[in-house]
Amino acid sequence: MAKDRKAFGNFLRELIKQTSISQSAFYTAVDITKPYFYDILSGKVNPPPPEIQYRMLNNLDIDEQQHNQFLNLAAEGREEIPADIAKLISEHPMELDKIRTTLTTLLAAQE
Repeated sequence: MAKDRKAFGNFLRELIKQTSISQSAFYTAVDITKPYFYDILSGKVNPPPPEIQYRMLNNLDIDEQQHNQFLNLAAEGREEIPADIAKLISEHPMELDKIRTTLTTLLAAQE
């Protein structure tokens, strides 16, 4: 994964505009400070941790594709797997076996 914190900040900025909420109302609703919010938008810091990502998502009026792109860009900027995938694995550890089986099948098909 290539680390691109600015891509997340730019995407978040567009989502906030689309939702028709002011930036100050947004960071207040998400319960983060103004400086931290603007550091996120500018890419000065990594995208926020999952708990803040979910608070952000709860305050955005977006479709499923935008929701997934938000989580993917956040993960890319943090050099992690997307928060929803990590949550699934954490809450359902048996899913790891399914993922490994799928991975094995994909790798075998590439050979």
